[in-house]
Amino acid sequence: MHGMPISHFEIKLQRTRLSISFSSPSSAMPEIEEMRVNIALLRVLSLFPSIQISASELARLLLPSLAAAEDVANVSYESLAKKYSDAHADLSLLLSKNRELLRSSEESVLASLELERQLSALSARIKKLEAVSDDTLLELVQDWLCAHRGKFNAALFAQAHNLPPARAEEGLQRLLASGAVKKVGGTLHSQSAHSHGEFEQHGQGAFHSLTSAIKLPKFGKMGNP
Repeated sequence: MHGMPISHFEIKLQRTRLSISFSSPSSAMPEIEEMRVNIALLRVLSLFPSIQISASELARLLLPSLAAAEDVANVSYESLAKKYSDAHADLSLLLSKNRELLRSSEESVLASLELERQLSALSARIKKLEAVSDDTLLELVQDWLCAHRGKFNAALFAQAHNLPPARAEEGLQRLLASGAVKKVGGTLHSQSAHSHGEFEQHGQGAFHSLTSAIKLPKFGKMGNP
């Protein structure tokens, strides 16, 4: 029995009855396993020369497996060689696909880790950029308008103050909505991906307040202070 790929094999010898039961792995051919069991049965019966058994019953038991063995034996070598070659090619293809899938899976894992790292860095940066309060943002926008003679470029403003351009646009729109800043003219001139134009400031920002506090003496004509 050593080496037989059979999960379960049992022969029962009774006074007037003989029974065989066996089970084999799903990958094995049932006919071949049945033939192996019948060979084992004949070996067991040879140990008891006094046993009498019906020839027709024995033939009914052995013929199916013998017929299967005959079919296998009649297969030509060329056919078996081709089947082996095809099976080997299929196996090589499956192994190649398996290696490719494994490599692709590893690359996907690395890409996922890199994206997670970038997302974490961007999240931290966004939190830092959003740390500027709304009131401070409005003052910064007003000071910018004063310093740039009413011209506002969201990209330059965002770069100068380390803010997202959308945050700069948000501050400008809030000033326009409140009336603190008013557009001069009915058109906007686009010089970059972000809109910019000329504005007139109604309220006074920190920079404007500082310049207004400085009083310069007035001079008359040449030579007359």
